[in-house]
Amino acid sequence: MKRTSIPVVPCILVALSLLSSPVLAQKVSAIGIDRSGLSREDEATRKKTLEDIRTLHAAWFRDGPTSGSAQGVANFVDEVRLAKQQNLKVLINILQMDEDYDDALPMNDHGWRAKKLSQIDLKKFSQRFRHLLGALKEANLSIDAVEFGNEDDSYYYDADVPNGHSASQTELHTWLHGYGEFLKTGAEILHEPNDYPQSQIITFGMAHGYTAPGHPSHNLSNPAQVVAMLKSVDGFNYLDNASYHVTAYGTHVYASPANAGQSATALLRQDIWALGRNKPLWITEWGFTDATKFPNAKGQTASQGMKEMLDAFDDLGQRIPIGPMFFYSYNSGLQDAEGKESGLVDKKGSFVPAASVLSARAAQPLQPR
Repeated sequence: MKRTSIPVVPCILVALSLLSSPVLAQKVSAIGIDRSGLSREDEATRKKTLEDIRTLHAAWFRDGPTSGSAQGVANFVDEVRLAKQQNLKVLINILQMDEDYDDALPMNDHGWRAKKLSQIDLKKFSQRFRHLLGALKEANLSIDAVEFGNEDDSYYYDADVPNGHSASQTELHTWLHGYGEFLKTGAEILHEPNDYPQSQIITFGMAHGYTAPGHPSHNLSNPAQVVAMLKSVDGFNYLDNASYHVTAYGTHVYASPANAGQSATALLRQDIWALGRNKPLWITEWGFTDATKFPNAKGQTASQGMKEMLDAFDDLGQRIPIGPMFFYSYNSGLQDAEGKESGLVDKKGSFVPAASVLSARAAQPLQPR
């Protein structure tokens, strides 16, 4: 997750006024909540977390396994089981892992292993993913949707993205083929008749990393435009083919506290301009670039900023298809009453004020407008 925002450029917004054309009425989008790495916690923490998420009226939960080890898989299966006990739908986030590679991986400047999807051992990934699906199947647990990748338009999540300069055509092709094969491999396994052929397939949530003028780039510019290129890579369509059809495009929206609704709208409009409206956008992460900037210059609190973002999403949802919207996150991205870092709950496990805004929106019935 990379918290960045883009400047709102008036000429772009004028061009994107095409989005004002009417479409079929959309349902009010469901609310989801992310709690990354929950399977690392003890069962009591997992149970309370998922109970809290349901208490906030969320319909969806997002997380992914932390390892392919026997214990890692068992812990994640238990997490999904607890989520299902709370009647939550689950979006599983599947990333490449160190164990999917043949050789030792170099470290990046974030202290992570620099994993290039073009160099992943797809056989190792396939084996790990099949094992996870088999364990979930054995536990009689359903999979509602799988998001393949996370912010892979950023060097830090897919090291095929150039670190320090814009992508050349050759580098862009390497990225497209690397992510495309990862998506294809996972989607084909997921939709095998004996696995989860009805599960929804979501592309990675785009980070929308912004590079200031004069600074080195670590992101793909206009990532939605690049994702759209997956429709034809060396003549193959990685989004729609005989084996599977991508359900929706994943996107991440981190808004500036200075103008939360406006900056969120600008990001989503950029996405829809590049990708069109044939598939919905799932907002698999959303929040603020820096919650410490509240109260903002207008005197808005984080609660008011959150409502402004939700109103912006709902307004756009009248004209473009928007799927579930996952707040990031249960345990980060906000501040408590004392100004300390928190998520929807503080360090004592109590809900922070902004949680009531999310809960009120999540409680709305999902009826057509």
